[in-house]
Order: sequence, then C-alpha cells, then structure tokens
Amino acid sequence: MKRFALAAAAVAVLTVFVAPATIAQNKPKPPSSVRLYVFDCGFLSMSDPASFGFTKEEIGEKQPFAVPCYLVVHPKGTLMWDVGLIPDSQVDGKTQGISTVTKTLKSQMAAVGYSAADIKYLALSHLHSDHTANANDFAGSTWLVHQNERDAMFAPPPPGGRRGGGPMAPATYSKLKDSNTIILTDKDYDVFGDGTVVIQYAPGHTPGHQVLFLKLKQSGPILLAGDLYHLPQEINMHRFPSFEFNKEQSAVSRAKVEAFVKQTGARLWIEHDLATFNLLKTSPAFYE
Repeated sequence: MKRFALAAAAVAVLTVFVAPATIAQNKPKPPSSVRLYVFDCGFLSMSDPASFGFTKEEIGEKQPFAVPCYLVVHPKGTLMWDVGLIPDSQVDGKTQGISTVTKTLKSQMAAVGYSAADIKYLALSHLHSDHTANANDFAGSTWLVHQNERDAMFAPPPPGGRRGGGPMAPATYSKLKDSNTIILTDKDYDVFGDGTVVIQYAPGHTPGHQVLFLKLKQSGPILLAGDLYHLPQEINMHRFPSFEFNKEQSAVSRAKVEAFVKQTGARLWIEHDLATFNLLKTSPAFYE
C-alpha cells in the first residue's frame, strides 16, 4: 500500500509538470509569415436603404450584411480586428431583431488554437456595436485606438444624440477603459514594425475610424475597410450613410484609401458586403 501511495504521488507530481508542457505544445507555433483568419461573426438584415443613401429601387428593400471578425497572426504576435455583432454569451443561433449569429467568436478562435489570452493587440475599426460585441474578452490585450475614438466611446451621450453617429453598446467594451492602450496619431501605425500589418487613420464614419492594411506573402496586399463603405455601390455612386459622424471627413478618407489601393494594388475588402464575404476563405482556412 505504501509503495502504491508513493507511486500515485509521483504520478501526481509528474502531471503537474507535464500537463502545462502538453498544453503549450498544442498551441500553434508562430508562422513564418503573416497569416489572416476570417471568422463568421454573423449577419445583419438592413431594411432601410435610405439610411445608406440609396433608394429601394437601387439596392432593394432589404440588404443583408455580413459581419466578419479577423485574426492576424504575425511571427511577432497576434492582432484581433473587430470582435463581433452579439456577445458570445448571447449567441443561440436564433435571429435577434435584425441580427443572426450562429457561431461564437471564442469557438472559432479555439478551432485554430487561440484564445483571447493569446491576443497581443486589439484594434476595432470603429465603435459601433456590430464591431465591439466581445471587446471585453480582450481587455488583457494592448488596445490600439485613436484618442478621439476612445473619447467618443467613454463620453456621456449628448442629449438626444449618439456619440459616434450610429448604434453603440458601451457595456460590451467597458473593460477596455483600464486596458493597456497605445494612442494612435493620424500617421500610419506599423503594428509589428515590418510594414506587413499597418493601421491607417480613416475618420468620418466615426471620429477615429480606422482601416487595416495587410501585406501577405502569398495572397498579396489586402485592405480591410471597416465601415468606410458598407456596399461597393457607395464607391461609384458616391453615396454616404445618413448616420456618418462627419460626411466631409469620410469623403477625404475614401479618396485617400482609394488612391492607396490604386497605388499598391491592394484588394479592398468591404467588410459588410455579403458578396465579398461569400467569396472569402473562412476559418479554419487562412490567407498567408
């Protein structure tokens, strides 16, 4: 019996030391070049074309919008870009108002070996609720944000108005107030210092709206446009949503981004455009 007890104790000790090593081995190794995962974070059904500057004859009475989230994995770390439409705790696969979410962000991240604790940087294209749903889960990450956007997120709403020009859900990002934060300027921010993951300032839709440029080794350059546009028709028809924070700023930002896309040959991914989303490889597949 004594020898049995000693053996059991030895196994327990070994388990303490071996288990963390086993867990660590299950974590993905850093890739040799930048990798991009696209997650399905739900869909919106918009039924007011006028709020996006169109008539129903131009784009139809109902317009389905995709809501993707993105995980960028760099040899030096990770960046989460936009974090969903509905908090994971509320996802039940049923339509909630105009929102439908069938997969949690947490489960999609776990399927490729990551959790919120593994994310070095968090960046949101902007403060609207369909991009911030799971932000509190990433409060331990370093938050990359412009000061005017952060101010709008935490300032009291003006009487009868919205702080950022559109729907917001402050409870979904309240914990970011105490996060380690890097305040960005109007200059491009090179996240990992090698030109492959760059945040560009593109204000107008919200005070500190931003877009993300990726330079992928095999897939080439891609620009994630946030809500600079919602539909490709906005580009050629020069239409703007009625809820822009500053339409004139948006026009300047669009001109800047369109010139950049033309210069670099980057593919412009309009995040909400369902036709674009349907052509993408979603996780666990990835771009690199």
